[in-house]
Amino acid sequence: MARARQLIQVTAILLATWFFLSSSAPAVLARRPPPQAAAPGTLCIPRERDALLAFKARLTDPSNLLSSWRGEDDCCRWSGVECSNQTGHVVKLQISNGYDTYMFGSDIGGEISSSLLTLRHLKQLDLSSCNFGGRPIPEFIGGLRSLTHLDLSNSYFGGRIPPHLGNLSNLISLDLTSTYKQTDFQGVASSLDLAWLSNLQKLQYLYMWHVDLHGAVDWTHAVNMLPSLVTLELHSCGLQNTMAPPLHSNLTSLESISLDSNSFDSSFGAKNLFWDLPNVRYFSMSSCGITGPIPAAAGNLTSVQSLSLDHNTFNGAVPSTFKKLNKLQVLELWDNSISGNVEDLLHILPADELQGLYLQNNNLTGSIPAQINQFSSLSTVLLSNNKMSGEIPVGMRELKKLKDLSLDSNNLNGTLTQDHFTNLTSLKFLWLSGNSITMLVNNTWNTPFQLTAAGFRSCILGPHFPAWIMQPTLLVLGISNTSIHDSIPGQFWISMYRVQIIPKNLAYLDLSGNKLSGVLPSDIEAPALEVLNLFKNSFSGTIPCSLFELQQLELLDISENQLNGTLPNFPGAPRSSNLTMLNLNTNNLSGEFPSYLQRCKELKFLDLAYNNFSGSIPTWIRSKLPYLAFLRLRSNMFSGGIPVELTRMKGIKYLDIASNNISGNMPLLLGNLIAMAHTPDEQGGFFKTVTFQPRGDYKWTSGFTDSLLVVTKGQQLEYTTGIAYMVNIDLSCNSLTGQIPQEIGKLVALKSLNLSWNHLSGIIPQTIGELRAVESFDLSHNELSGEIPTSLADLTSLARLNLSYNNLTGAIPSRNQLRALDDQASIYIDNPNLCGSPVSRNCPGTETTPRAPEDQHEGMSDVLSLYLGIGTGFGVDALVILTSASPKMKPGFDPTKGGRPEFYYEDGAYPEQVDWIGQRNQIDATKAAGVKHIVLVGSMGGTNPNHPLNSLGNGNILIWKRKSEQYLADSGVPYTIIRPGGLQDKDGGVSELIVGKDDELLQTDTKAIPRADVAEVCVQALQYEEVKFKAFDLASKPEGVGTPTKDFKALFSQVTARF
Repeated sequence: MARARQLIQVTAILLATWFFLSSSAPAVLARRPPPQAAAPGTLCIPRERDALLAFKARLTDPSNLLSSWRGEDDCCRWSGVECSNQTGHVVKLQISNGYDTYMFGSDIGGEISSSLLTLRHLKQLDLSSCNFGGRPIPEFIGGLRSLTHLDLSNSYFGGRIPPHLGNLSNLISLDLTSTYKQTDFQGVASSLDLAWLSNLQKLQYLYMWHVDLHGAVDWTHAVNMLPSLVTLELHSCGLQNTMAPPLHSNLTSLESISLDSNSFDSSFGAKNLFWDLPNVRYFSMSSCGITGPIPAAAGNLTSVQSLSLDHNTFNGAVPSTFKKLNKLQVLELWDNSISGNVEDLLHILPADELQGLYLQNNNLTGSIPAQINQFSSLSTVLLSNNKMSGEIPVGMRELKKLKDLSLDSNNLNGTLTQDHFTNLTSLKFLWLSGNSITMLVNNTWNTPFQLTAAGFRSCILGPHFPAWIMQPTLLVLGISNTSIHDSIPGQFWISMYRVQIIPKNLAYLDLSGNKLSGVLPSDIEAPALEVLNLFKNSFSGTIPCSLFELQQLELLDISENQLNGTLPNFPGAPRSSNLTMLNLNTNNLSGEFPSYLQRCKELKFLDLAYNNFSGSIPTWIRSKLPYLAFLRLRSNMFSGGIPVELTRMKGIKYLDIASNNISGNMPLLLGNLIAMAHTPDEQGGFFKTVTFQPRGDYKWTSGFTDSLLVVTKGQQLEYTTGIAYMVNIDLSCNSLTGQIPQEIGKLVALKSLNLSWNHLSGIIPQTIGELRAVESFDLSHNELSGEIPTSLADLTSLARLNLSYNNLTGAIPSRNQLRALDDQASIYIDNPNLCGSPVSRNCPGTETTPRAPEDQHEGMSDVLSLYLGIGTGFGVDALVILTSASPKMKPGFDPTKGGRPEFYYEDGAYPEQVDWIGQRNQIDATKAAGVKHIVLVGSMGGTNPNHPLNSLGNGNILIWKRKSEQYLADSGVPYTIIRPGGLQDKDGGVSELIVGKDDELLQTDTKAIPRADVAEVCVQALQYEEVKFKAFDLASKPEGVGTPTKDFKALFSQVTARF
C-alpha cells in the first residue's frame, strides 16, 4: 500500500511527479500480489457463456465497455474473461473500469445477476471500480465456492456485508474496500460482526478500507482466527479498542498491518491493540487519536522495518524497548507529543538500518549528537517543530545518503560552514528556517549537492546575496528574513531563467523581509512560478510588465517596498490571469484602480492600501472579480461614491476603504454581502488562498504575507493567516453621508465594524444588536442622533465600542457586555445630551451626584500643530506643521530584568491618524485657504521601511510621515520638507548645522540635532526662496566642532533634492 507520508497541505495537485522526486516517502510493502492469470483456451462452455450474457444483461454499460460480449462468439476471448486452457471453464472474470470511481466516476453499474453461480470453476472475481449505487453485496456470491480472489473494492456497495462470504473457504485475497467514506459512514458497506471471517482459513490478504466496523467490538478476536493472514488493512473503519485482545496471537504469518484513522481514542489508550506480532515488517497505526505513552510492548515488533504511529497524541519518551527493533528502517512518530532528549532516542535506534526518521511536530529537546554520523543509511531526517537546541554537528556530513534534512522551527544556533556539507552529494531538501543559524560559506560556493527545495527563513545568509543558492534544480526557495542587505545580482534572474539547464519548474520564491534594493528586472521569465514573495524590502522603480506575464503566477506579494508609478494594462499579460492573491500595499503606486485586474477573474485577495491610487472604485469590480473575498483600499486618494455593484459581491468577507476621499450616501444594500452572514471555515476559497502552498512543497510555506496590519478595536493589530477568519467592514475617515441601513443587522459574522469620521446622520438602527460576533464597533465622529439602541447590550462579543462625538441623546444602556468595556467614559465623549453612567449628566428622575467635569480631550493624541500667520487680519500666508504621533511605553517594564520595553499608541493617536490623515487634512485646508508656503517637519529614516521606529506599537510611523510628505509634494503648494535626525533637549544656535538627503547622514556620526535648532530652521525656511519645493535632512555637529550656523541662505543653497 502506497501511503503519502508528508505534511502535504495543498489546494490542488500540479507537480504530479513531486513525490517520486522526494526521498521523504517511507518504504512500504507491496499492497497485494497480482492473481495468476489464466490464458484463454478452447471455445467456452455454452452454459457459462449464457450465464455471462445474463450477467451482462442486468448491468448498465453506457460506455459499451463490454461490447465484445456478443452472441455465439467465443466467450473466452471476451474482454475481462479468462478460461482454463485445459477445461475451457471460466476461471477469471474482471469487470472493472480500471480506475478509481471516487476520482473519475464510473460507467458500469446496475445489478449483479445470480447467473454467476453457473460459473462453478470461477477462481477470480473482480468487480472493482464500478458503481452499484449503494446496493448490498449479493448474498449468493458466497456460493462461488471455488473463488480464491474476490475484489469488490470502490464499487459503491452499501448495506450489510453478507456473512455468507464466510463460505468462500478457498479465498486467498478479499478486498471489500469501500468508496471514500463520509464521517458518518453513510452509503458504505458495514458489518456488526466479523465472526464470518473465521471460516476463511486460507485467507492471506484482507482489505476493508472505509468499511463501517464501529459495531464490531470483537474485531481483534475475529482477525486472530486467520492463521494464514499476511496483510491486514482496516483503514478508517471506526474500529474501537474497548475489548481486550486475545491472550495468544495466531497471526504468525502476518507481515503487514494498517489500522490507520480508527477510533482508538478511548481511555484504554494503546491497550487492547495488537503489539505482540514478532513477524510483522510493516506496522501502521496513524491518526487513531491514541493518548498516553507508547507502550513498551511495541518493542515486541522485533521484525518491523517500518513503524508508523504518527498523528496521535502519544506523550512521554520513546520506550527503551525500541532497542529490540534492530531491523527498523523507517520510524514515523511525527505529530505527537513525544518528549525526551533526542540523543537518548537516537541511542536506542539501529544505526546501521535506519533510513527514514520522521519526528517532526513533537517536544523533543537536547542537541543533535555528534554520533549522528553513525547512521550511515539515513536518507530522511525530519526533526522540525521540536524544542531542540545547540549546534548542528559537523558529523552530519557523514550521512552520505541523506536526501531530506528538515530541522526548521527549533532553537538551534551556531554556524554552518562548507565542511558540514562535504559528503552530502545526495541532498535534495534542506529546511533550516526558524532557527538562529548562520551560514558562513563562500558566496560563490560550488555546493556538492543540487537542491530541489530549501528554506532558510530567519537564518543569517547576508549581508550579501548568497549566489551559491542559485541552483538550477530549485523548485522551492524560501530565504525570507535572512539579513540580506544587497541588490539581487542580475545573473540571478538570468541563470535561473535564460539558460536551458536551469529550473523552469520553480514554483515558489520567497525573498521577503530582507533589505534587498534596486529595481526589479524588466524581463523576469519564470514559466512555472506560482508564488512570488518580495514584501518588506526596499525595491524601487516601477513594477515590470513581465511580472504580470507569468502565466502560472497565483500569489504575488510585493508590498512594503518603495515601488512607484502606475500599473498599466500590461498588454503582454495573458488574457485570463491565474492570480488569486495580489498584495501591493505600502508603496508609492499611483494612478487609477488598475484596469488590468479585469483579467483576474480568479482573484480572491486584493490589497492596494497605503498607496496614492486615485479616481473612483470601478463599477466592473463585481462582474470582473466575482470571487473576491478580501478588498483593502485604505489610505489612498480614491474619490466618488461606493458603487452599488460593490455591495452585491457575495463573496466579500473583508472590506476596507477607510482613509480615502469617498463621498455620497452610505450604501443601503450592505445586507447583500452575504459572505459576512456566515462564519468563515477552512473549506472556503479565501482560506485556501491565504494558506496557499506551492504544489509539491510539503512544508508549511504560506503564500500569504507573514503578517497583515489590520485596524480594529481602535488600534492597528498584526494578523498572520488568521486574517482568513476576520470578517470586517471599515469605511472610516471618508465623507459618507446618509443613514446606517437597517440591513446591516444581516451581517451576523462581522467581527469589526468601523464607520467613524464620516458625516452619517439619523439613528443607530436596532438591528445592530444582531451582530453578536462583533468585537470592535466604532461610530465616532459622525452626526448621529437619537437614543442608543438597547439592543447594543446584546453584543456579547464586544470588546471595544466608540460612540463619541455625535449628537446622541437619552439614557446609556448598561446591561450585559456594555458594563465590562474598558475606558467607559471615553466611549460617549461629546454627546452632551446623553445621561446616566458613566457620563456626568444624570437622567431625569434620578438622583444627581456632582461629578468633576470631564476632560473633553481625554484619549486624544498628544500632538502639536504650530500655525504661523504672517500678514494682517485673519489671513494665513504660511503654515508650519510639527505634528507627530507619540508612542507610550506599556506598563510593567523593569529594566533591571533585561529585555526590551513594548510600546503602544492611544486610541485616536495612531500614526496613520496623526501623521497621515491629520497632516493631509491640514494640507487640504490650507491649500483651500490659499496658503503660499507650507513647511512640514518629518523625520530621517523614512527610506528604510524596516527602521526600528516603524516597529514601535506596530505603528509604521516613518512610513506614514513619508506618505504625508509625498502628498504635500504632489499638492502643488510651495513646500519645504525638513527631516531632522534624533531630537535633543539642548540649547540651539551653538552648533554647525548640516543638510543631506536620502538618509545619508544616518550612515555618519552626525545624525542628531537640538529641538531649538529645528525650530529656528523652520522660521528661516519661510524667508528664503531657495528652499521652496525642496526637501532635506537636517543634523548638527557636536558643540565646539565647526562654526555655529548663522548664514541660513548659504545653508539652504546646499539643498538640491525636491523630495
